[in-house]
Amino acid sequence: MTQSVPHLVSALVAERRAALRVVARQAMVALALAVLVAHWGLGAAGSAVVGGAVGTVATSVFAWALFRNPEGTSPARVAWSFYLGQALKVGLTIGLLAAVFRSRVPAPWAVLAGYLATHVAYWLAPKGPANRWVR
Repeated sequence: MTQSVPHLVSALVAERRAALRVVARQAMVALALAVLVAHWGLGAAGSAVVGGAVGTVATSVFAWALFRNPEGTSPARVAWSFYLGQALKVGLTIGLLAAVFRSRVPAPWAVLAGYLATHVAYWLAPKGPANRWVR
């Protein structure tokens, strides 16, 4: 059996991976909530998934905007990417939620619960530097 030797990846790669884990965690939380609210029917479960998708997609767009620059990009450009990502996230969230509620979803409360659950997952994500050692 061959053992793999861990190697060090760049800080940018480690942070990108950490952001992807946050997005994946948001999606898992949304799906778990959908299973929990399925007690009230499939319409409620689907609505929870839609709300979770709004939060997950918005976070994905934010992460893309933030991490689209190559390593070594100037701090001013990184800051601009952060603010652009945040503006896109807020605008996309407002637009998607408006579209969802105009479509008369079966359970609006479940949409909001799914959306808020993704934010709880985001807030509870580990803070600090990402692990740079991978196998």
